[in-house]
Amino acid sequence: MKKQLLRLFTFLLLTSFLSLTNYLFAQETSTETLSKDELKLKKLEDKVKNIEAKIEVTQAKIDYADSLVQAGFEMGKEANNELKVISKEEKMFVKENNAKRKELRKQLKKADEDDEKAIEAEIKQHDSMVKTEMKIFDKRYSTEEKKLEKAKKNDEKGKDKLKQYNPKLKEYEKALEEAEENLSEFRTEKEL
Repeated sequence: MKKQLLRLFTFLLLTSFLSLTNYLFAQETSTETLSKDELKLKKLEDKVKNIEAKIEVTQAKIDYADSLVQAGFEMGKEANNELKVISKEEKMFVKENNAKRKELRKQLKKADEDDEKAIEAEIKQHDSMVKTEMKIFDKRYSTEEKKLEKAKKNDEKGKDKLKQYNPKLKEYEKALEEAEENLSEFRTEKEL
């Protein structure tokens, strides 16, 4: 039994060694040798490609920042317009309900004892309805103020990102210009 295990172990070890050496030799023969000029050309081309990729990514980030600023502006404009509408509606509501309450108070002064209780109940009901409506106006105001805050945050976030990425874009554009110039100089020098 030990001999069989020893043979099996030796066989596995020998097989793995042969496959490993075969793999390593296969790797060495398949690599292509490039001249120094070709390597330098490849390096310069890769540098141009990398810088172009950085420019694309940075431009996408700038576009996103612009969209944040624009969305913030639009959202703010919409919220301000809606606040104006709510304010006008509230003023009209208050004016109408003040007139209605005033009318009910006049009726209360002129009313006899039997009608007094009915009018007082009507005044309470009216006041309750006004209170409920005013809460609705407050909720609408709150919603629009939250939109204004969100718009302001988007605007600030977008402007901060623009401040961050615009200099990087200029830096990458200069680097690209230099890299392309180096590449073209090398190509004309070596005429490749």
